[in-house]
Order: sequence, then C-alpha cells, then structure tokens
Amino acid sequence: MMVDAASDTSRVVPLDGGINFRDLGGYLNQDGRRVKWRKILRCGHLANLTDKDLDTLEQMGVSKIHDFRRQEEQQQSPSVSIRAHFVDDYQISIGDISRFWEFLFEGELTAESSHELVVNSYRSCIKVVIPAFSRFMREIIGNADNTSVFHCSAGKDRTGMAAALILSALDVPRKTIIEDYMLTCKHYDSSRLVDIIEGHLRDAKVENWERDWLTPYVSVHEDNIIAFLDAIDEHYGSMKSYLMTALDLSEADLELMKKHFLDD
Repeated sequence: MMVDAASDTSRVVPLDGGINFRDLGGYLNQDGRRVKWRKILRCGHLANLTDKDLDTLEQMGVSKIHDFRRQEEQQQSPSVSIRAHFVDDYQISIGDISRFWEFLFEGELTAESSHELVVNSYRSCIKVVIPAFSRFMREIIGNADNTSVFHCSAGKDRTGMAAALILSALDVPRKTIIEDYMLTCKHYDSSRLVDIIEGHLRDAKVENWERDWLTPYVSVHEDNIIAFLDAIDEHYGSMKSYLMTALDLSEADLELMKKHFLDD
C-alpha cells in the first residue's frame, strides 16, 4: 500500500531527498487541542529533493519556504527550485564557532567543553535571533491559509529553536517541545557531518582530536533546548512575554495562530 505523503498524518514526511523532514502537526496543547497536520513543516537543507518530492510538496499546499542559513551555507548546498516563495535572507548564526577552533588549537577542547560551548550558544542567542524570528513568526501567520516549511542546514539548531517558538505560541507543553527537538537523534544521521568536519580538521593540519569532541556540534542534546527555554524565562519572565515583547506578537496574533493551526 502506497503512502500519500501529502495527506498522511505521520511525523516524518517521507520524501526521497528530505533531510530531517518533519511535521509539527499532531501535538496536543494545554487545552487538549491538536496542532493541524501538514501546515507547518521543519527540515534540513533542500538541495537533494527529487522531482517527485517537489510534486508532493505542491500537493501539500507548500507555498512559502523559510531558509535560516547564512549565505555561504546556501551557496554550498543550494536549494532546488521548489514551486513556492522563498524567504532566504534571515542569515541566522548561533553559536561562536571561533571559540570551538580556539579550544581545539589550544588543546582545551574535550567532549565536556564542546557540549558546554553548544549549550551556551543556545543560552546566549535569545536576543541576537529576535529580528529574524520576529519576522519569521509574522510570515508564518501571514501564510496560515497554506503550508509553510522552515529549515537550516541539518534542521536541528536554528530550526529547533523556531519550532519551539511556534509550538509555545500554540500552548504546546514544554515537555512535548523538548521531545520534538530530540527527534533529530532518530531522524538525522550526524555521521556524515562528522566526516565533513574531520576533513576540515585535516585540511587545517590538526593532528589530534577525538570524535566525541565533535558530537555536540553535529547532534542534539536536551540541555541545548532547555538552555534556550530557560534563558527566555529568566530574561523575559515567560515564553509568552518573549513572544509579545521581544518578537512583537500581539494577543490577536497568538489567537490567530491558534485559530489557523489548531483543530477545533
């Protein structure tokens, strides 16, 4: 029996060239209302989609693609020509990769310090991402009648934060938000990214490293998203306050999101 990816209510969207391609639908919010399926999709880069995949996305009603990647990332893995409008000038950068290299070259990088660098990146970025995510959330609301896709390179860090904001706006419990974030462990093969980073290390004449040092950068850990959510609570009082005062969403905007993205 063939699966119709356009209408199937499954967490993973079965695309031949999809990377970590998942649906935010199906989650229950605090009031027992369920997030609608096939309305908001998250993923990694879109360079490997097939013609069949493009047909599937069109059948789903995908009309807008949000690409959080920096310009150099877009040039390395350019998106295929999806029949949708692209918003690709967010240019979001989280984390301080230079510190990763500093620690490595100074012989101070360990699995523990690498992990802490990533956690700190999530904790410290909540103000830096405001302009991009404010515009993104408004774009999501503006395209509520159709289907939106948002992504970065692997669909885990920048994409994971954006998913947390959307689900929070829909009053989905924090536990569920963390579980959604952690699904990348199941649906993304990080070994290929490790191979790429190790190639860069060899090119840079680095002679000594352990794979465990690289793992925090290519995978996800619940400490990451918890640091992001805790930092928002600490600096803004609550996620709702962050959505309204930092991202400039109104009560009417939040109600509109619930109207369009939650089942009755």
